[in-house]
This record gives sequence, structure tokens and C-alpha cells, in this order.
Amino acid sequence: MRAMVVWALALLVTVRAHGAEAPAKKAVGLTDAEKESFLAEGVVVHTRAVGSGVTGSVRATLRKGGLEHDAHIQSIDLSKPLNSLGAGTTEIDFRDTYRNNIAAYRLDRRLGLGMIPVTVERDFERKKSAFTWWVDDVVMDELQRHDKKIEAPDPLAWNRQMYAVRIFDQLIYNFDRNLGNLLVDKSWNLWMIDHTRAFKIFKDLKDVANLGTHCPRSLLAALRELDRPSLIRLSRRLLTEGQVTALLARRDLIVKYYDAKIASLGEKEVLYDLPMRVMDASAPH
Repeated sequence: MRAMVVWALALLVTVRAHGAEAPAKKAVGLTDAEKESFLAEGVVVHTRAVGSGVTGSVRATLRKGGLEHDAHIQSIDLSKPLNSLGAGTTEIDFRDTYRNNIAAYRLDRRLGLGMIPVTVERDFERKKSAFTWWVDDVVMDELQRHDKKIEAPDPLAWNRQMYAVRIFDQLIYNFDRNLGNLLVDKSWNLWMIDHTRAFKIFKDLKDVANLGTHCPRSLLAALRELDRPSLIRLSRRLLTEGQVTALLARRDLIVKYYDAKIASLGEKEVLYDLPMRVMDASAPH
């Protein structure tokens, strides 16, 4: 019996020595600043490959101060003047870089949208990388919703989110928006992810027809206020001077476009308020 007690005590000491602890608390109800701190400083507990995408990204579980949450890590950083797309098609100003995810997040917050998960720059396996907050309560992506013909419970609120996505994509010249990187959570919030192929140096809009007739009132006001100094500050070490110049030129075209719509149709037919984003306090966001 004494031997059994000694063995049990030895086992308990061994477990404690190897850092066993109670399950970590979930990161619920954090501010953007708290999420940024968590992503920047959390210990990477383990990683696994992400099943979709071609950038070699991984999903990591992070832990900090008793909290635990997942992050999407992208380290790709490629650019070249020309990129062959096959069938004789060439892409000019090819960029596929983690930097764009960080720039897109910061710009999203500067414009007051809040539709891109928190993203920070951090080293991972000796490479500069983007760590993006994993949106846990996702129930589908837009491709799945479209294929299964699932209707939003509030079509007007849904469409108003989608209008904002289309304007944002024209602003950043998003070369690779697809339905798979628009996520839908269980509160029917729409989330934009994966902007590694955005921020081209072209001063024209990629597809002006995608702007449509409607624009969030707050977004148009924020676009008017966006200036070079603030854009340079938020994109330092992320975007080149040429990318900043091009983005501001596209901003000017978007503002001019909606000003013309307002002059023609009236503010009530063009501007609207974005729906409040509903968050489930019982689940991590």
C-alpha cells in the first residue's frame, strides 16, 4: 500500500512538472485591442494545416493568461511584375502576401466597418506572418449558402452587408475575392477573410458595375475623410507608396460615383445605415 501511495505522489509531481493544467478559458467578449494583444503574445500550443486555400496557411491554437483561442496564420510573401495565369493570360503587378491581410484589417477598422477579423503581424517559424483571429461561430461560407439556396432571415440587412463588401473590394482592388472567403456566422454577420491578393497599383476600379446603387452612409463619410497621412500611418511597412497612391485614386472614383448617384436619385435612395452586428456573448467571436 505504501508503495502505491509513493507511486501516486510521484505521478502527480510528474504531471505538474510537465505543465498540466485545467482547460483554458475561452476568449469571450474581448475588444479589438485585447485580441491584438492575444494574437501577438499568445503561446502557440499546437498547429494543423488548413484544408482549403493554396497559400500553405495553418490553424494554430494560442494560449495566454488562461485564455485559449485559434488563429489563422499566413506567411506567404510573393510579388513579381508579371504572372502567367495560363491560356495566354497574364496578371500585371502580381502580389500574394500576408502583409495585405494586416493592411485590410487596419483599413476596415479605419473605415468603421468591423467586417474583417482582427489581424496582427508576428513571426512564425522564422517568417513574418499574419495572425488572424479565428471566427469560431461560422456556420457556412457564402459559397455554401449560395449552393444550398439558404436565405438570410433578414434579406435587407444581409444585402446591406454585401454592398459594403463590394465597395471595400473595389477600394482595395481585391483580385481574388471568392464566395469561399466570405464567412457567415450564426448571427448572420458577414466576415471578409483572405486579402493576400489585394492592393494592386492600378488607379482604376476593378469592376465599377459591382458598386451598384447603395452605399453605407458611414462608409461614404469615412472614405471622404481618408487622407494620405492616415493611410500611410496604418499601412507602414505593409503597403508601398504606389499602392497608397492607387488606393486613394480609387477612393476618389468611388466617392465621385456615389456623389453622382445621390445627385441623380437622392440620398434616401442611395445611403443607408449598416445593420448592427449581433454577437453571441455565450460563444467566442
